[in-house]
Amino acid sequence: MTDHECDKILDHAYEFLNRRDVTPAEEAAFRKHLSDCPPCGDKFEFERKLLERLKAAGGCQCPEGLKARVQSLLERI
Repeated sequence: MTDHECDKILDHAYEFLNRRDVTPAEEAAFRKHLSDCPPCGDKFEFERKLLERLKAAGGCQCPEGLKARVQSLLERI
């Protein structure tokens, strides 16, 4: 896999997680990439679990500093 392919896939992870504007063909390509590329699969699984926990926690405001730190950590994975 090239970094470009991985970046493209991970840029659309949120849309996939929330089932927004994802065609069946895009979903199939997304799932194939995740199964063929363990680093992307791991990143996606982390984001899926994080989103699941955030939804379970209910609505709350997150400080901007925390958002920036989480984003920074996600970029390192």
